[in-house]
Amino acid sequence: MRSFRVHTFLVHPGKNQDPAPAISGKEVNNAGKLTDLLLRIYQAQPEPRDFEITFRHAADGTKQNDCRDLLLAYQAKPSLEAGLAIATRLQSVTDRRSGMGLLFVMTGQHGTKFRTVISRFPANEGILAEVDASGLDVEFLEQVFIKQMSAYKSILVEDQHPPSLYWSGFATDRQAGAAPENISSYWIDDFLNADFAETPKAGTRRLADALRKAVKANPDLLIKEEIAAAVSLAEPIFKGKSLSIEEFCKHFGLSKQSTDSIINQLPKSSLAKKKFKFDVDEFKKTVPYRSVEMKNGAILTAPAGEFESVFDMTQEKNGNVRYSTVSKISDQRITKR
Repeated sequence: MRSFRVHTFLVHPGKNQDPAPAISGKEVNNAGKLTDLLLRIYQAQPEPRDFEITFRHAADGTKQNDCRDLLLAYQAKPSLEAGLAIATRLQSVTDRRSGMGLLFVMTGQHGTKFRTVISRFPANEGILAEVDASGLDVEFLEQVFIKQMSAYKSILVEDQHPPSLYWSGFATDRQAGAAPENISSYWIDDFLNADFAETPKAGTRRLADALRKAVKANPDLLIKEEIAAAVSLAEPIFKGKSLSIEEFCKHFGLSKQSTDSIINQLPKSSLAKKKFKFDVDEFKKTVPYRSVEMKNGAILTAPAGEFESVFDMTQEKNGNVRYSTVSKISDQRITKR
């Protein structure tokens, strides 16, 4: 006997559309390849590329969230009507860029817990080829769904007592491919009305502290330079995007030595996988400046995110480097080392 209920809906781009497009839906109750595919998604455990989210409270501070309420209603009584309410909410925040999608809403018992999973697959185009007695026949298809199992958005929530819980879960945007920082904001912010479990400020501060301490603790100048260069480039690349410390290192192609130096500064190495939204202001506050100290006593300092644009560096054949900059003098200072 199947342990979960499934309803599916064809969701159109409906943001700012009046009247809103009609949504078609039905219950999926036949056994076969589609059910087997959905069962794999429903039973799957969170992976490192998935990230923990928490539903936001209402604006007045009360413990209420519209999207969570819809999930609870569907979990308590799985029906076409309850699933349609979820699909309608998703359609209202889906724009033309995101396009049409096929939504699956699933709930049931999973071990000792009650689990609810929502997955959205994008529409693609394809060609159907069939061979019959008359030969080969081909047909262009405008709406092809689940073309790739790896390309979908999803949210998973599970608890032993959903009515009082269901406040956190795991979300994914596997349409983002190998770049989780590009997750669609409409899926997290507009549809789920959720935040990453790690707050932007706390996650960014942990990253910045680890970078700063790694540069200070490592005696290898090449590793120092590698990490410092990543600090200089981080702000425009990750502004407002989600990432983990591990993904930060991979994005810049940092060497194993540099990556290990950064992760070693964390209280627990597992924190390197924890995702958060990059907060530029917090990053600037924690690592405001980057400095290069020369053997002749010169110290070059500039805002961390602007160092590469403030100073031009030239590598000379004898191993020396030449830094240069052109600007007007704005101040003179004498400070302690």
